Amino acid sequence: MPVTTSISGYCWDQNPDAAGRCVLNRGHDGNHYDWYARQSWDQPGAEWPQEQPAR
Repeated sequence: MPVTTSISGYCWDQNPDAAGRCVLNRGHDGNHYDWYARQSWDQPGAEWPQEQPAR
């Protein structure tokens, strides 16, 4: 059985293209964001879209 980690209060969705997890509040609107995943401190963090539910 795979080990999963959950941190209450955070979205914690994993970035599908790189290492990192969303650190916005759980249930947020808009794109996921990880401000720690960046090339340097003066650049923005990684952002990726939320998956849309199947219709």
